[in-house]
Amino acid sequence: MERVLIALDDRPGSLKAVEYAARLLKGCSHVEFILFHVLPPASPNLLTRDVIRRIETIQESHPHVSGYFWHPEDEEKMRRTFATARDMLLQAGFSESSIHEDFGVEGQDIAFIIVERAKALDCSTVVMGRRGLSRVREFFLGSVSKSVTRLARGMTVWIVDA
Repeated sequence: MERVLIALDDRPGSLKAVEYAARLLKGCSHVEFILFHVLPPASPNLLTRDVIRRIETIQESHPHVSGYFWHPEDEEKMRRTFATARDMLLQAGFSESSIHEDFGVEGQDIAFIIVERAKALDCSTVVMGRRGLSRVREFFLGSVSKSVTRLARGMTVWIVDA
């Protein structure tokens, strides 16, 4: 079974990556998809007790995000993006059981988090959209897709142009 991690955010380019992967892998029954998103961190001081308790419950089944907190609004955006991506894969003919969801919280470089999670989940391929920074901005700011390509060892990286 091949595992493909699709790195998503709330930009249209990431859904183009889902569309591309679905089109390219259509008919492949030996593929599992991991829909993955990195949430921005939040200080627990800014969250209600109920939100903190709910996040701590989630952390029990996702130990890789233990100690991190996030805003419920960001989690809701992530869930909506996952639902859209899941629908795209289902419409392309993939089974519900071949689509999984996972997330991380930005405590380090986003590219590092994506690659480390792909390794931990034994993914052979990472698929992601390209944000489209100008060459000057990319030089000064770097780019997540460029960093993922540099960090990924022993796996394939597909960068889909938005």
